[in-house]
Amino acid sequence: MHCLESRHYMHTFLSSVFSIALVVGQLMCIPIASGTPNMTLLVYGLKGQRYLQGLAYTAAGFDFGVRDATNRFAGRFNLPLVYVSSDSILLCEDTAAYFDRVSRYYYGDLLPRGGNSSLAVIYPGCDESKTLAQFGKEWNVPVISTGTTFSNLRDRALFPTTVALGPIQYEIYGVFLLRLFAKFNWTSVSLIYDVSGRVAFNQIVSARIQGYVRRNGPDVQLHVFPLDCSAGKQDDVDYVTVLTAVSRVSRIILISVPHPITRNFLINSSKMGWKLGETVWISLDASQGPWGSLAWQFNDSNDGIALTAFRSVFKLEFCARQPTPEFRTFSAELRTRSERNYNVSFPPSSSGPSEFVITAYSAVLALAQVLNESLNDGGIFESGNEIARRFLSRTFYDPVVGDLYVDSAGERQRPMCLMDFDFTVREFQEVLSYTRGKSKDDDIGSVNNRTIDWATLDGKPLSNEPVCGFNEEKPSCKAQGKPRCSFIVS
Repeated sequence: MHCLESRHYMHTFLSSVFSIALVVGQLMCIPIASGTPNMTLLVYGLKGQRYLQGLAYTAAGFDFGVRDATNRFAGRFNLPLVYVSSDSILLCEDTAAYFDRVSRYYYGDLLPRGGNSSLAVIYPGCDESKTLAQFGKEWNVPVISTGTTFSNLRDRALFPTTVALGPIQYEIYGVFLLRLFAKFNWTSVSLIYDVSGRVAFNQIVSARIQGYVRRNGPDVQLHVFPLDCSAGKQDDVDYVTVLTAVSRVSRIILISVPHPITRNFLINSSKMGWKLGETVWISLDASQGPWGSLAWQFNDSNDGIALTAFRSVFKLEFCARQPTPEFRTFSAELRTRSERNYNVSFPPSSSGPSEFVITAYSAVLALAQVLNESLNDGGIFESGNEIARRFLSRTFYDPVVGDLYVDSAGERQRPMCLMDFDFTVREFQEVLSYTRGKSKDDDIGSVNNRTIDWATLDGKPLSNEPVCGFNEEKPSCKAQGKPRCSFIVS
């Protein structure tokens, strides 16, 4: 076995049919062994530092994945690593315009040919990309998505060579919520969400939930309240009008807006006379989001009101990672490589590499494990169908970065958690969890036997029926002259 220094490798490709913006770190070698099978890893993705999926961030994960896979399976196969990008691929919508760079590589003279050589396309993008999945089916090569997952490629007949391993999966929010609604007999639910695109997650997850509930929850009425929370209009949000409308249809409120606006809704609801325990708020969240964690404390005059209101707040997001000392050490390695080799500048408050970087690393190691198994079983190394099939319905174990579970449709499933606000310690804690395709009875279950603090007088779950009944028809409310939610207490 011998090596080619990656700088020379880069120059080889730069002089060919298209440019490669990033390569394996400048001092890393790419192992080339005569007679040993080759699986070239072609990583196509975003340039720049606008998105956490971008190559500037995730390349460190791919680099170390190849390094550790090469060490773990020494002599079994080679994993040449090639990055394909362009200065023009800066936004999510730009990636579709340059898919031809992937096909030009495949059909060009750069890819090693022969019975013991193949290609895997890896895409750390903003979605799974049906175009790349179709390439994979036509070429019979594995296509691995490590970016955002929309559950659009679950049909194994249409996309037999594709697996989606991304750390953010949108459909699971709807899957979890329908089970939550059924558990507590909630059939009328409100959804307040931002449509401005200021935080893309808010708009996307809300749209996916609406679609999933429409298709799979015929007994659930989802009442939607879209808002424009863009930077210039966030101060114009009419909290009283929205909350008054919400109070007429449900006491179960999903909210997907920038966190400061969530806090404003809670404060305004308290000032309108909403009593503690009369409403359930569920904030739809993503870890490592641009607003950080949902917080009650802003060091202003409303902190006390917000803290009390938070007793009625839950968060729905992927279950938190439990970092070990080994994971922290590895994260520091990834961060250092991103800074030194790819000129990434992490903000002072950043914890460092995101889950997209960890996924890049895990994806390479999982692929290497599958390749090794295929060779052991006399499988067809160059068959994308064969390689992708070996990902299905299994867990890839890793004591450092955590386990990776892939379901029967070729989609990674991470545990989703409902988190309750613990008023004593003033933090959110996980109380219910669910892993699609893996949880007992395919239902949500308790985390460490914890119970939910409903903040109600009897400690029991709320009904979804509004305090004054649907459309305020209860006589007790009408006798008061106006509903209890239509005025602000100064």
